Amino acid sequence: MKENGHTLVELVFVLLILVLFICISVPNLKAYSSEAHIVGAASVFKQEFLKARSIATTSGRQTAIRFEQDGDVPMISVYQDGGCNGVLSADINKGVDRRISGPHRLESGAPTVRIAIHPLIPNVPPERGLLDPSDPIRFGNSNMVSFSPIGGATPGTFYLAGANGVQGAVRVTGNTNRIRVMIYRGSKWREQ
Repeated sequence: MKENGHTLVELVFVLLILVLFICISVPNLKAYSSEAHIVGAASVFKQEFLKARSIATTSGRQTAIRFEQDGDVPMISVYQDGGCNGVLSADINKGVDRRISGPHRLESGAPTVRIAIHPLIPNVPPERGLLDPSDPIRFGNSNMVSFSPIGGATPGTFYLAGANGVQGAVRVTGNTNRIRVMIYRGSKWREQ
């Protein structure tokens, strides 16, 4: 009589291969998960920028997203030009440029993503050097990204930091009004 089956040594060998495969793939899965959280959060902020750009175009008035603080809580509000001179902090304080949305908590929506810059992250090319971790919102001195009805925008970048050293950026190009999501993982920035 012929018996079919596997020996204990063969089963142990197969289990060792499976354990080795799992040990190798878990760090890659964690990195992929971190990157997916960053991309998701950056996409949420990109949509807010696109909405403000759309309001500017359809209303014929400059529209801006202003990054504000309520104590220790970061907030955003959307303002529209009321004085035909662009959205200005002084006009917001005087009530000339009115708030049309917000304030809303500035949250990424992902538990492992925060508005921050990891240390020792290089600037997004073509800029050189390292990013300053103390300022993750970089839209001029007023921390405001403004969109004009004819297609211009305040150039700048909004940074998101995730787990495992993954860095994200939502970048607005001034003249072209282009909004890009960039991810830094490993050793280079790439567009999503």
